[in-house]
Amino acid sequence: MKRGATRDEIIRTTQDMICRNGIQAVRVDEIAQTLGISKRTLYEMFADKNDLVSSCLEEMDRRLQERIATFRHQREDNPLQQVFALMNEYIETLCRMDRSFLSDVRHKVVFAEHYEDYRTFWTQELTCDLESGRQKGFFLPDVEAATFADKLLTILLEMRQGNASQKELQFICRTLLRGAATRRGIEQIDGD
Repeated sequence: MKRGATRDEIIRTTQDMICRNGIQAVRVDEIAQTLGISKRTLYEMFADKNDLVSSCLEEMDRRLQERIATFRHQREDNPLQQVFALMNEYIETLCRMDRSFLSDVRHKVVFAEHYEDYRTFWTQELTCDLESGRQKGFFLPDVEAATFADKLLTILLEMRQGNASQKELQFICRTLLRGAATRRGIEQIDGD
């Protein structure tokens, strides 16, 4: 047996496994075997599977927030381009995860707080960009940014859980954003 698997190694390995196969499909003994450690070693660091998965979700959230913060510094000043860049990141994030993982996190009570934090983060980020775009005349004045952001994210998540491809998600996203855009916004969207 391999000694010395670090907490970070265990979290990274578990993240890969649960994103690929879903939370319910991954067993603790499978994780331990993959790492070459005993289940006992794993349980010395984590109380149980839910504790391990919660640690994975927290790490995923932390990395996502860092990536978006870095991403925000690299964005252009055009808020419409910012909306599309953010939505492309959201869609790519959804597509990196197996549908069963998304369902497990969304519906299992023990992970409800993680799911809500994830949703809140994305909704706030998109709301900010939509509001900025509305103020600069790219979106219709009566578009309520927070409501639109929540609905758009929900539609994309549900479509992904229904096995929609990345291209399908991008098409629907573009279509819905176009529907909320002013003539100026539509011209910009159609020009890209």
